[in-house]
Amino acid sequence: MAVAKSNRRKKQDRAKAEVRRAEQSRLRARAGRQQQLADRYSRLLDPQSSPAEVAELLAAALPDSIAAGAMVQTRMSLGAPAGEAAEIARLMLASAPESPGAGALAVAAWAAHRTGDEDAEHRYARELLARADADGDAGQRLEVIRSVSVRGHPGEACDLIEPCLREHPGDGLAAEIYAEAVARAYGEAEPGERERAALARHADRSGIDGLRAAIGSFLDRTDWGESVRKRADADRAALEQEYWQPADRAAFDGLAFELAIKLPADGVDGEELPGPARADDPADTVLRAFAADPQVLGELAARASAWDDHVHYGVWQLPDPVAAPGVWCTDLVSGTRRYAQFPASALDGAAPWTVWLGALVPVDGIWRSTGNGIRLSPVEGDAVAEFADQAARLGIQLISGVPRDQLPEPGSMSIRFGQAEPYCVRWETGETPEAEFAEFASAATAGLITRLASQVWWKRATPLRLENTDGDPMLLIDATITVRGDVTGRLLAHPDFAEEDGEDGQIVWWGERVPDPSRDTIVMHARPDGTVELLDPDDEAERWVLGRVTPGEGRIRVRVNSQRRLRRLMRILAAIGVEPQATEEKQAEPSLDFAWGPVPDNGDDSVGDGAYAREWEANWLDQAVAALNFRTPRQAAQGDAADTFRVEALLRQLEYQAGLATTRGERGIDVTWLRAELGRVL
Repeated sequence: MAVAKSNRRKKQDRAKAEVRRAEQSRLRARAGRQQQLADRYSRLLDPQSSPAEVAELLAAALPDSIAAGAMVQTRMSLGAPAGEAAEIARLMLASAPESPGAGALAVAAWAAHRTGDEDAEHRYARELLARADADGDAGQRLEVIRSVSVRGHPGEACDLIEPCLREHPGDGLAAEIYAEAVARAYGEAEPGERERAALARHADRSGIDGLRAAIGSFLDRTDWGESVRKRADADRAALEQEYWQPADRAAFDGLAFELAIKLPADGVDGEELPGPARADDPADTVLRAFAADPQVLGELAARASAWDDHVHYGVWQLPDPVAAPGVWCTDLVSGTRRYAQFPASALDGAAPWTVWLGALVPVDGIWRSTGNGIRLSPVEGDAVAEFADQAARLGIQLISGVPRDQLPEPGSMSIRFGQAEPYCVRWETGETPEAEFAEFASAATAGLITRLASQVWWKRATPLRLENTDGDPMLLIDATITVRGDVTGRLLAHPDFAEEDGEDGQIVWWGERVPDPSRDTIVMHARPDGTVELLDPDDEAERWVLGRVTPGEGRIRVRVNSQRRLRRLMRILAAIGVEPQATEEKQAEPSLDFAWGPVPDNGDDSVGDGAYAREWEANWLDQAVAALNFRTPRQAAQGDAADTFRVEALLRQLEYQAGLATTRGERGIDVTWLRAELGRVL
């Protein structure tokens, strides 16, 4: 029996050894291949490598890839002889079979470009496109078009890519290649005829303006006009309008119109709206009815259908809102990224990190803002994006059949201005957009957009009140108080004081029980450490935290958030007989809005206003900030990832304010200096 067991073990050991040897062999082979590949590319990029050697390497490594052409261009940038591209191309074409591969054609196109032979360059490009079409390789076709742009023909690249965008407006790679091409055309000192034409098409808003005018005429001659008016009136009546400014009313009218032509007819005040009531009827919205109207020109019908099928309502962040000629923008809710054309009025005076609440639509393949929407600051964008995100996910839960008793109560969600998560950095945290979520996000934002805009206008018109739970003006106080006797024992004997879990020696001063935690979006009920709710360690009832006491030898450290609470605590200490005397007191005024007011700059930061501004900026780094849970920016910047994201969000708000100040000819906050002082690139 023992021998049999030993043999079995020997077989098992041999099998394990074979597995290990096979794995080691596989790893050695992979390492060898990687080294061989590294050596090959090192030789390819070495300017000293001969044209014959480069041609041979490219034919072996990239026979069917247009990246071969890019490799030749890279060699040129690294100092390879200018005339060698033509020799490499000649050798590759000569050694190729009857039909050269994409690699040889790409190198030949680059060589023709380098020698100024545009006819040959275009011939090779056409052959590469035909080859990609014959293979049904859409990705290869797009990369060929990109190479056309990179070789200095951005106008031609736009001509080639725009048909793809008209057919597939959501194609991310095509949009990226188009953005690169039109930006190159815009940046040329003397753009050619094709470049000028591409730029003219990009700037031309006659398509969307003509469509809007045609829809207006359609509404005037059909019963749909009355339905649109009633819907807009009903939407307006449901909102508080006392805070609206004239510009706000105009913005509401534009947003309400766009919603009314997009949303299905569902009746207003119990009346039937035009169009059949069946959910599957193709003409149950203004846009669909317009597109189906035989009196409407086919071109306009196609644009209306594209609007209906692809419109994306979003909370669009514009890191750099300077048209060149379009701008990149990201929907903070879904992560959808678009290169879009905006009317000049929408971007005039816009600061970095501006957020646009509105819709983008593809018109003849080019994404455009409809022109209706409102600009938000980063902190406003965070709040609106958080609310829209929650609404979209609630909609998904409803569709998925989640029991209603497990969903948030109606009205429990709020727009948390100044308290929302930092959505402005959300898509830089490693979170990956969910493609299927974008449609829900757009629909949720569309359904809420007039309410969201109204809430923003209300917030802007309402003075910010920053108070603690007693209704006192918020003032962070960190005081040192001398005492006599046993402070710890006497405080713990008091019913409103208890040791805090996880904090050695720290005592919590508890207030009244919390009847209903506030969700007020403007008045902030904050604790000294920035938390919202804590539990009493004795009975687990929710209670407000009024302050914290840290006992020491003959003195205590007290942290509260108002002068009245400090006076009240001093009375309690006196009553328990420890004879308190305040010896040191630090104060900080937290701000949820980050406002500080621009300081005029005399051009010299060493004296005058410039010196004052720098002093403010230096003090800000070590001032407790409510949005950072009442820590200083310097402290939070050295925390975990969540902390650094909040600091970055705060810096973006400051950068936004600095941009607004600059447009007024005033000195803005020096965010570059603040970033350097924080000692990291956030």
